[in-house]
This record gives sequence, structure tokens and C-alpha cells, in this order.
Amino acid sequence: AASQGLVADCFGRDDQEAVRDVSLTVFAYSLILGFALSFALWIGDSTTFLLDFFTNDEATQAILSKILALIILAQPLNSIVFAADGVLQGASEFTYQAKAMALSGATAWISFIILQEVYGTTETLLHVWIGLIVLQFMRGITSFVKIVEKDGPIDLLE
Repeated sequence: AASQGLVADCFGRDDQEAVRDVSLTVFAYSLILGFALSFALWIGDSTTFLLDFFTNDEATQAILSKILALIILAQPLNSIVFAADGVLQGASEFTYQAKAMALSGATAWISFIILQEVYGTTETLLHVWIGLIVLQFMRGITSFVKIVEKDGPIDLLE
């Protein structure tokens, strides 16, 4: 939320260099936080603290253990995508984000359907989480495209 306001402020001052600086700083912090969260979750998983904290039921723990690695590995991606949301919203790219979300959602839905058809419904929870990661991955790609676009509002790579 803070990045949205900071980027919007830079745009209001017509300071393109500040837009890039704020964006790069936000992305750096989000990656650091994403990797830190992944590390903390990995420690929690390695010590079994994480599963034991939420439930003592062995059947539930067995199911959760199948998706925990995906959740841990997805944290840096999630953090960078959420940071990109703030940067793009600060740049007032709401229409682009809506279209990108529709494309990302459709891609995630198709991946889920394919997984269900190919592997059956015995691993539906795993397929849901894979679909969520596909969603975030597509959101990341579409955000990256707009953020580095040469004639775009941010042109991060200039």
C-alpha cells in the first residue's frame, strides 16, 4: 500500500527518476521479505513446528506436507507480485491490471483443469496450489512486461 502512494506522489511531481528509484527500492525490499518468509517457513517445516502448531492430526499433516514446499517456494514470487501491484496502482494502471488478471486467472484455471484431467482428483489440493502459483507467475510476467515497457509509465530498465 505504501508503494502505491509513493509511486503516485512521484508521478504527481513528474519525477520519472524518483518513480524508478522508489520502484526498485520496493522490489528489493519485497524480495528480501519474501526470501526471509520462505526461510522462516522452511525452518518451521524442517523442525515440524509449523505443522504441529496448526494441527496434531496426522492425516491433516500428511496432506499439508504435500503442499508446504510449494507454499515456501512461492513466497518470493508472491512478495514481488504484490509489490508490482502497488507500483502499477501508483501509476494508475488499473485497466491494464484488470486485463492482466483476467489472462492470469484464465491461465491458472486451465492449468488446474489440465492437472485434474491428467492426474485425477486424488490430489485436488495440490492442484489448487499449483494453480495459485501459476496465477502468481502469470501476474508476475504481465506486471514485469508493463513495468519495463519502454513507453510505459515506469520504464524500470531505462
